[in-house]
Amino acid sequence: MVVAPLAAFPSLPLEERQLLAPLASAWPALDADTRARLRANAAHWAALDAPSREALRQRVREWDALPPAEKARRRGPFAAWLALSDAERAQLRAAAARFAALPPEQQQALRAAFEQLPSDQRQDWWLGPEVGGGFAELRPLFAFVPEGERAALRALLRELTPATRADLAILARRLPAGEREELRRALVAAPPEAREALVRERLGR
Repeated sequence: MVVAPLAAFPSLPLEERQLLAPLASAWPALDADTRARLRANAAHWAALDAPSREALRQRVREWDALPPAEKARRRGPFAAWLALSDAERAQLRAAAARFAALPPEQQQALRAAFEQLPSDQRQDWWLGPEVGGGFAELRPLFAFVPEGERAALRALLRELTPATRADLAILARRLPAGEREELRRALVAAPPEAREALVRERLGR
């Protein structure tokens, strides 16, 4: 269903208004993306049958009962999923479908092989199919980067072309720590359209 994310609260369908009533006073201040997400959640809830609604309530109760540290640990994969592009999500859904079609023994063998990887390599794949597979070569760029700056750097990597990421991986291995830090800051500060030329220029020095 296509919705108008900027619709005034009184103009929403009755069932949406009932579900979103606690947000009525805050509705005018919400941005378009937030409104659209809330309306999509309301539509999803309205489409569920009674057993599905109770199952969802149970999952919410179980989530609320978790310690804060466990909640933080579990948010990591979900945050990584939200950071992916639509194309990457489609690739992962297709891969999940192919995995589900495999015989159980093959699924178990693949799970075991993945679990045997070092933890940092397993976490690389949270970056998605575009970046995750080659992130090991880019990891030197993340050495000593404060946690608060890593999200911007990961987003930057996704915006680069595969060829530029390959060139950047060469630089990550070639440059000493001080120059890697300078390059990292220059990339973050540069306009997106200038980053490819910046990498090529540094590689040609």
